Amino acid sequence: QAPFQGAFARQPLVFRNPSVFRYRPFIFRPQMSRPDTPDIANIKMAKPETNHKKALHLGVLIGLVVVVFGLDQVLFGTLGSFQSTSLKEFFGSSADLLVGAVLALAALQAYFWQSKPPSAPDGTKTGGASSKADSLKAAQLSLNKDLDRAFHNNKGYETKRLVRWLQNFEKEWGLPDALSYNLVLRAHARDGNCAAAGRWMKYMEEKGKATLCSYNTMLDACSKACDPKSAESWLQRMLDGGLKPNVISFATVIHAFARTGNETRAEYWQNKMLEMGVEPDTVSYNSLIHACGVKGNIQAAEGWMENMLQRQLPASVTTFASLIDACAKAGDLERAEKWMQEMLQRGIEPNVVTFGAVINACAKSSNLQRAEYWHATMLEMGVKPNVRSYSSVINACAKTGKAEEAVQWLERLEDSGLQSDAIVYSSVIDACGKAGDSEMAMCIFRRMQARGIQPHVVTYSALARPFAYKGHWQEVEDLAVAMEKTGQRPNEYFIYTQLLAYATAKPKETARAEQCIRSAVEAGLVPNQHILSGLGRAVGRKRATNLLAMLGHNVFG
Repeated sequence: QAPFQGAFARQPLVFRNPSVFRYRPFIFRPQMSRPDTPDIANIKMAKPETNHKKALHLGVLIGLVVVVFGLDQVLFGTLGSFQSTSLKEFFGSSADLLVGAVLALAALQAYFWQSKPPSAPDGTKTGGASSKADSLKAAQLSLNKDLDRAFHNNKGYETKRLVRWLQNFEKEWGLPDALSYNLVLRAHARDGNCAAAGRWMKYMEEKGKATLCSYNTMLDACSKACDPKSAESWLQRMLDGGLKPNVISFATVIHAFARTGNETRAEYWQNKMLEMGVEPDTVSYNSLIHACGVKGNIQAAEGWMENMLQRQLPASVTTFASLIDACAKAGDLERAEKWMQEMLQRGIEPNVVTFGAVINACAKSSNLQRAEYWHATMLEMGVKPNVRSYSSVINACAKTGKAEEAVQWLERLEDSGLQSDAIVYSSVIDACGKAGDSEMAMCIFRRMQARGIQPHVVTYSALARPFAYKGHWQEVEDLAVAMEKTGQRPNEYFIYTQLLAYATAKPKETARAEQCIRSAVEAGLVPNQHILSGLGRAVGRKRATNLLAMLGHNVFG
């Protein structure tokens, strides 16, 4: 787990144009009225009434007139003897006819005023184009409201619904605003479907609806998919289209290359940003430092740190965590602790990621004492440890072969309420293996299974090692069978351990060693130097050379 927390932990940006929504970088949140505001509450009132509704209203009004005449006949008329009465007697007196006529005129007048276009605030009539514009505005607000609600349902199938709604709107009303298209683009990006997001982005370009926010969303989707080449392609496409990227655009592409440790391309886009007059921020420098840290290039990481400070940009806890992590990957504990002290002197409070990085540096340097010191310091500062911090201390125990201490730290982890995983247990088993305590290693393995944690190939390899050193090849073979039953295939390290068991057995199990390497190569394994040395110890160098040549791997020659 890299300490870098992402390139986009910045303050929200607010567009000055009220027609553009407010958003946090790469997470577009439309600036829309709430349900209790006039714009949303009156959407239905602003929509044009259909012919069905008009007919319904007219029918109701005519029905009222009929009811009045009916009551008049029930109370005062001779409805039951209609056949024996004249038309005049049936409808009643002249007064009844007058009342009925007034009611009919009132009904028609009411219908006329109900169908009349609304007046503007200044008293002038608003009909025709103005009424249509109001209806379009209401429909647009309704569409964005529905799109936003469906998007936040956070379900993959909702994305297709969003696309269908928007396309139906296009057929009925024409092109909606950029916000509607961006909401659909967000949905594709959220689903992790970069291909669909790319197709939608091109569709937006064709419709002339692609904005800076749209491109930034597309860049972020590519970055999260670990596809820096696509991110770079979209940024270049933006430049070719004459749209100037902002610092978020560049920082996203830099971060995409940083995740893969590609310092060259990350630095190229940093320089490109400066050429275009876009001032870098702390986030872009964090990405560059992280890019150097992936491969443990401390000097380059420290160079970017100094460059950032020269620009008077504030170094954040993420900056120091990335730099300390670079030192940890290079196994340079002294410089890792130096930058940790520098951060404390600047008054920046370290978090669990920063402590995890420095403890990991201690583990890489096999310094259990300093690992325990920094873990204690973390507790004193009120920072709650996570699984990684405990795992780093246990890893330090494994590096020094301190099996009992590793088991104690495992118990402390479980007592803290945190859920341990296969990596933690593998480290404890590895510590037992390095101490030559196969019984304790098997005990921890059974404990792991009892907790429902599925062992992986690294766990089996660590467990097999203490048996292999003792020449107990039967136990190693049993572990190989158990691992294959779980659907896992032995890796290079497990095959080496198995060959080592045959080599240290008394007498050596040369036939089993040959069958082991044959089966491994047939399964697609490519022998490395560890496997070759283990095979040489089991069957002899000359025989190993000939055997591997027969299998198509002429490595010793």
